[in-house]
Amino acid sequence: MRRNLFLISVITGFGVVGFIPSTARAGLSVNADMNVGVVTSGGGPLGDVGSGIGGRIGYRANLGPFAITPELGGSYLRLNAVETPMRGVAGARLSLRGVVQPSIFAHYGLALVQQDVRGPTYDLGGAVDFSASIVRVGVHAGYVAVQSTTDRGIYSVYTPLEWVELGLHAGLGF
Repeated sequence: MRRNLFLISVITGFGVVGFIPSTARAGLSVNADMNVGVVTSGGGPLGDVGSGIGGRIGYRANLGPFAITPELGGSYLRLNAVETPMRGVAGARLSLRGVVQPSIFAHYGLALVQQDVRGPTYDLGGAVDFSASIVRVGVHAGYVAVQSTTDRGIYSVYTPLEWVELGLHAGLGF
């Protein structure tokens, strides 16, 4: 009984905090990311760990208790000596408004893994932001894939590259 009461209290608390409006208004959103990636499949050894940076720019539109942000982004991640994907993506982020802002995101775009290895890329994930005035900081986690093809004329080699990405981000909303 006490356990159920505790769970109900925690869930209610998160719900209330999630619906408290923040002072962030609709407008331009600029964000920077620091990421760590762990290879789950691809040409290199599984479990390789790499680090990288990224950035996103978008327009945040507030819709009641939600905010949707269509965005453009780019990132660079050095997974190992061979695989260093550079990605350019377009996508969106859906979040709850408030001081604590849980969100989900999805992006699609193009990636260059090596000089002659490129292909479409996508990511899916979630984040939790903490908002104060125009500043937002948070953590994110996601699944990233590059469906790369090595161009060898008529003999192209298909090599998917996939990794799990964890990171920190900070942004400004104007």
